[in-house]
Amino acid sequence: MLTPLCVKVRPTVTFYGMLVVVIERNDFVGELRAAVPEARGSVTEHFADNEDELLLHPLMSDLLRLTIVTFADGRLDTTDQLLAFVDRCLREGDEDVVNAVAVSFVEDFGAYAGESDELLDRWPPRLRAELGR
Repeated sequence: MLTPLCVKVRPTVTFYGMLVVVIERNDFVGELRAAVPEARGSVTEHFADNEDELLLHPLMSDLLRLTIVTFADGRLDTTDQLLAFVDRCLREGDEDVVNAVAVSFVEDFGAYAGESDELLDRWPPRLRAELGR
């Protein structure tokens, strides 16, 4: 007798003719850790501060601050990884993830010390377009 295999099927969307996997709230942290290994400390701190609960909006604000710090420190590879991941979340995220990007990353830009036009120039075009909406 065969044992049924339980496989989680993640939702997909078509984006410019390509099938992409949607970044869901429950998969967000794993996707972040894979895309931006240097964000692990921020993730660990986030869970410690929030009783092991994922709060997307505060974590997205943490990622904005991490982007500012890595840029100021000259760690441009990490800055670009963060921006690429957040841009991907804007394009491929579920409703919760897209909302967190729009509200707590994009709309918060300009609220923290160290933000600059030079950093904004590094933003991918779609992420930057969201700032102008």
